[in-house]
This record gives sequence, structure tokens and C-alpha cells, in this order.
Amino acid sequence: MTDPRLEDHLVGLELQLVELVEQRERAEVQRRPRDAARIQADIDALQEEMARTAETVAKPDAYAPEFHYVEEAGAA
Repeated sequence: MTDPRLEDHLVGLELQLVELVEQRERAEVQRRPRDAARIQADIDALQEEMARTAETVAKPDAYAPEFHYVEEAGAA
């Protein structure tokens, strides 16, 4: 069982990645190489974070919620 928050985080990262790729492509078309290079650095960092998060999600015991049971009064 994986942490649903990590899966949500991955979706958010993917959406950010799509946006950054579009920005980089616009910068390239508009002949703004410095902006394209800066955006590419952001893309690289985002891809690294996605890879780390995906590895965590892929681990079988990455998310093991703890369950705490309270004994009812009088139960033996």
C-alpha cells in the first residue's frame, strides 16, 4: 500500500513538468537561449524529484500506516 499523498505529489510534479517543457519550447522558438537553459535546469531538477518520489512509491513497504486499537472497557 502506498501513500496516496505521494501519488498525488507525482501527479503534481508531472503537471509542472508539462508546463516547464512548454515554456522551454516557447523560449527556444523565441530564440531566448538563456531562458531555455534556465528552464531546462528546472526540468532536470523536477525529473530528479519525480524519480526519487517514484522509487519511494514503488517500494512495497514505503507506506505502512500504523493502526492503534483501543481495547474496550470490560473486554478480556
